Amino acid sequence: MLSLVFALFAVATSAWAISWPLILDAGSTGGNVWIELTYTIHVPQGPPSTVTTGPWFFWCGLQPQGGGVVQPVLQWGEDAPGYVNPNAPFPHIWAMVLWDVPASGLNNDVSRISNGVWAAQGDQIANSASFNSGFWTQTASVISGQATGASTSTNITANQYFHDDAAHDGGANFFLCESELDGQQTNQWNFPVLFTDIFIRAKNSNGVQALCASARPFSDGNGFANMTGFSMFDANTCHFASLVLTPP
Repeated sequence: MLSLVFALFAVATSAWAISWPLILDAGSTGGNVWIELTYTIHVPQGPPSTVTTGPWFFWCGLQPQGGGVVQPVLQWGEDAPGYVNPNAPFPHIWAMVLWDVPASGLNNDVSRISNGVWAAQGDQIANSASFNSGFWTQTASVISGQATGASTSTNITANQYFHDDAAHDGGANFFLCESELDGQQTNQWNFPVLFTDIFIRAKNSNGVQALCASARPFSDGNGFANMTGFSMFDANTCHFASLVLTPP
C-alpha cells in the first residue's frame, strides 16, 4: 500500500478514491499547521465475496509539506507485519494499521508500519496522530465490539521521515480523509464507511475556523463525502460529529 508512490497521492492517484481535504494555507495563516488528529472509525461490512483484488484502505491522516503521510488505516487485502490479536475469534477481514509513509528520499523510502489490530464488523476503533517535540505518535484502540481492548501504537522521529523547517512544528498543513481502493474491482465497493468524533487541532487559531466551516458534502466522481455536525472545540480545534464515505 502506501508505498512511496502513495505518499504523494493525496490529490492525484490511480486508486479509486473519494478524498476530503482541509488544507491550511501557509501564506494566509502565517504557516499554521495541524498537530493532532483523533477520530473513531466504525468497522463496515467486508468487500463483496466476488472481490479478489485489492487492497482497499479507509483512513484519515495528516500530510506534512514536502510529502509523506501519518495515517491510521483500516485495511483489507494487505497484510500487516504482525497482529496484536492473531487469534481473534471472528473472521479476519479488516485490520487497523498505523502507517508513517516517508517523503521521497527519506528513511530509505521505507514506511514504518505497525502491527495490525483485527476488528470485526460493528467494532469502533479510536485513532490518534499527534506531533510533539519532534516526534509523531499514533495510536489505535478498539473501544467497542468484539475486539475491544486490542490496541497498537507507533512513535517516530519526525525529521527522519519528513522534511523539517525552521518552525520545527511537523509541517502538516494537509488533513485528509479518503477511501483508497486498488485492484480491478473497485467498482464493486457497495457499503458506507462511518467516521465519528473527528477532532483536528492546529498549532494556533489562524485560519482554522474559517477553513473548517467551509466544509460541505461533495462528490469527486469516485464517491461521496458527507460531513455533519461542525463545531469549534476551542479556537485551535475543529470538530465534526461524523463523516460518511459512500460509493458513487
